[in-house]
Amino acid sequence: MNNIMGESVDEPGAAVIRKILAELQNADGEHLDVSLVHESGWSLSVYPDKNLVWENVDDGQARQREITADTWEGVVVVLWQLSRGEIWKLNSIDWRES
Repeated sequence: MNNIMGESVDEPGAAVIRKILAELQNADGEHLDVSLVHESGWSLSVYPDKNLVWENVDDGQARQREITADTWEGVVVVLWQLSRGEIWKLNSIDWRES
């Protein structure tokens, strides 16, 4: 998982995910998001307004999608699912095309 400064943390647990998400409180014009990229190429970027961007960075044909999460705990859940490779769970979310 990449923190707000772009530094990578391998295989983050829920506590590390929460810590990295807390960094979004200090987001500025240059450092806007945190992200997690699975080895399959699926990527989830998170912004301070809880907007999530879901895309496959290795597949130019896959459409970028987004959704705004209701809670920060919901954001933790989807990041945890992606970290475990549960791509099907994330693909079942009602994303908007962006």
